[in-house]
Amino acid sequence: MTSPEQNLDLNVLSKITGTQEFLTRVPIFSGAPAGVAKMFAYLAKREEYAKGEEIISRGARGDRLFLIVSGKVDIFQTYKERRFHMQLLHAESVNYFGELALLAEFDWFFSARAWTDVVLLTISREAFTKVMERFPDSYKVMVQKIIKLHINRFVDQGSSLLGNISPEAWREDPPEG
Repeated sequence: MTSPEQNLDLNVLSKITGTQEFLTRVPIFSGAPAGVAKMFAYLAKREEYAKGEEIISRGARGDRLFLIVSGKVDIFQTYKERRFHMQLLHAESVNYFGELALLAEFDWFFSARAWTDVVLLTISREAFTKVMERFPDSYKVMVQKIIKLHINRFVDQGSSLLGNISPEAWREDPPEG
């Protein structure tokens, strides 16, 4: 027979194991040693947002990575009082945003809101630093993955925007003058 404390420990362990399995499907954490993924799973926080609720706001301090467990998240920017949709991220394809916040302090350069009800796991810069201090051999590999993945996202967003730009904006030749 197990005590209530043992049941609680088993529940926590089960949640950590499930979170660890989820993290290993995320490109940033794939291939990381089991100890690294397990520590991130232990330090990850669960956040829930209702449809339409703001998750992050451009100009606020960037402090964590967001991993989409369920739902859809709209990444957008506001320019000249108009909202420009950059990407619609959804859980069906293992998605995340805010990865650069693990590496440096800065203000968010985009906004995000819940397109549907959303469940997120978050990993703070502080948690990332703690894990990397404990597993210094993994630091360089993880930083390289984060940078490469962000570059790929930037290229995808740029391609999407260029694919939707009006024909008047295209200039094949330099303007005469």
